[in-house]
Amino acid sequence: MSPAHEAPESHAVEDGVLRHLSVSQLRKFALCERAWFFSKVLRLPERTSKARDVGTITHAQLEHYLRTGEDVLGPIAAAGKNLLPAPGPDLLVEEHFGEPSPLFADGVPLTGFIDLVNPRQLAEGVLRVTDHKTTSSITRYAATPEQLATAAHDAGIQMVGYGYWAVLAAKRFPGLKRLELEHLYFQTRGARETRSVVATVSAEHVRDEWHAHVEPMARLMRDVARATSPNQVKPNWSACQKYGGCPFQAQCLNTQSQGKPLMTIANRFMKSPESAASTAPTPAAPEQELAAVLPPDAPKSDPALASVTAPEATAPASDEAPRRKRRTKAEMEAAHGLSLFVDCVPNCPAELLSGYVGRVVARIEQECGVVDIRVAPNDSPLAYGKWKGVLAATIRAEPPEPGTYAALGVAGSELMQVAVEALEPLCGPGHFVRGVR
Repeated sequence: MSPAHEAPESHAVEDGVLRHLSVSQLRKFALCERAWFFSKVLRLPERTSKARDVGTITHAQLEHYLRTGEDVLGPIAAAGKNLLPAPGPDLLVEEHFGEPSPLFADGVPLTGFIDLVNPRQLAEGVLRVTDHKTTSSITRYAATPEQLATAAHDAGIQMVGYGYWAVLAAKRFPGLKRLELEHLYFQTRGARETRSVVATVSAEHVRDEWHAHVEPMARLMRDVARATSPNQVKPNWSACQKYGGCPFQAQCLNTQSQGKPLMTIANRFMKSPESAASTAPTPAAPEQELAAVLPPDAPKSDPALASVTAPEATAPASDEAPRRKRRTKAEMEAAHGLSLFVDCVPNCPAELLSGYVGRVVARIEQECGVVDIRVAPNDSPLAYGKWKGVLAATIRAEPPEPGTYAALGVAGSELMQVAVEALEPLCGPGHFVRGVR
């Protein structure tokens, strides 16, 4: 679906009531309920990005070519010309769901456009429904046929929805028995590559998937639409860096900081000795305390780092709670003034680490003449995984400004993983906190 067609003209949510949906909304909600709340309930603007602009341009070129046959395809789109059907008036290009739409979820109408509907095999009972996708790496981000076939996966929500729309529009597609649900990928970085991923399913299959997965989701969306604060909506920290990064990370982090006060290990270490003596927990308490305050879906901590975030757990048991040792001036200076919270949030203002990491990566890419350090050509000093060492060395040599940082969605980003490992030694005792569950 073209990014220009993702948002309907009218508001999806008005006065806490869910008025209409789109497959893009369903995907966003499945990925992170709070991100959907920011976008559709609070209606916060989403920043533009170069990747989004490239996708919009590529979709426009594909639409024009398929409608008119005029070859206006740029290098990215042209790489997949052999996978496109021959242009013709029988193709349904940027096909609207219709007014009224035949597709509903829990009584809420679905609106939207489909990039391409190809009825040329309808005589055999087959209809192909295609969504054009631009991505920086097909190998890394392309969905599988199994994922496209199930609404339990965010990519499948979209394609199952398109397929079920076609089933419900039976008068337009007589004799429809099977659907070919296709993602046609166009790679935007590195080599000009394309790939067609197709899931072939029955009309009954998309109907069953829709009722099993999407209908319950729509009921939950009704409840979330009535929320009055982001604090009432569940976040998904593992999705923060997906699809180019969530545009609402800063607002989400501020929401956590401004909500119910959170007690973290860093707070406990920063207590005065007198306070620590009277309130410090027994040796078994740190793990219970941390589990109670961190997001429930935060990634598990690395056992090898357990001593960093819970040093008191190794202390010998005694009737008297141990006092916290004061940090020396040398320790404070060695810490570079950095506090890092990995896949969890502090109870004080914090800056997202992803911004700093993005700037460092962009500079390395510019200096080395590559478009993506992770897929550098073989003759580059970054090739064969060497980019990890270069990135880590650069970060250690030029760490971020002193302050408190939150690294979210680390499990889904190699760049963030390298950055966190490089910065951990630069954080003083008690100033590196990794989320656990």
